[in-house]
Amino acid sequence: MAGVAKGLFASQDLSVSLLEPEGGPDNIRRVAEGGADACLTSVNHYVNAHHGSASLPARFVAVVSQRHPIAALVRSDSPANVPADLSGLRLAGSRRDTLTRELLAGLSYLGVPPPTLVDVPYAEAPAALGKGTVDAVADYADLVPRVRRQCGLEVRAIRAGAAVYATGLVAADRLEDEVVAALRAGLVEALEQQRANPSLALDDLVARYPGVSRAEALEGWAYAEKCIFTGAPLGEMTAHRWQQTLEHVTCTHGWPVPAAEELYRPAFCTGALARSLTGDPA
Repeated sequence: MAGVAKGLFASQDLSVSLLEPEGGPDNIRRVAEGGADACLTSVNHYVNAHHGSASLPARFVAVVSQRHPIAALVRSDSPANVPADLSGLRLAGSRRDTLTRELLAGLSYLGVPPPTLVDVPYAEAPAALGKGTVDAVADYADLVPRVRRQCGLEVRAIRAGAAVYATGLVAADRLEDEVVAALRAGLVEALEQQRANPSLALDDLVARYPGVSRAEALEGWAYAEKCIFTGAPLGEMTAHRWQQTLEHVTCTHGWPVPAAEELYRPAFCTGALARSLTGDPA
């Protein structure tokens, strides 16, 4: 995996060292503080890190997931098939839980009345689903294989994510635009190759995470790619979608709404990027 990634960036005339990521918002802070130059992270982690800091000299320069991956995971024999079917069903979780809030926000975005919350800790939710004491658990769609293993039954995902940005590439402000453009190009090439060959570097992935089987990794990717390949150009960011994303995320978690351009580098929004490449000042 490391060799494949380095080769992709080398094709952009970049020499890249891969670092073990920090957890959550700390990954962004490390980039802002100079411990790394760029990272892949979630919009939630970034807004959380920004909320706890006066400023972060690191911002999004490309989007990976163009749609939020949150889903309700239900047993395969569940009568629920679409988000509207979840209204009134028993959902494991509470409004204290990040994933529960994200699912409820996604259902609200879709105009679906909420399910009934059953206060079950996240770690115990798959077992409760397996026992039938709840009808659904909130999680990311690509984690279906793990939840299936934990509850001992076949499960499936009912996607309920809003059409907002979820993950992307954050680069330090100190990096010049030319370097960031090369990083973006390497990321886009990696996603294209992964889509063409999902088994790319799979042996390295399974070796790093021995609890995950090859079949589970490929199944998880099949869920994840539906949020990445939505018809929008890979990596694309627009100011309008960023504003929608920030309003959705901050409403979901009760955070103040920051100025959008504090979270992304305006030069890499689609219109601005096209103008910079063509030299058109208008």
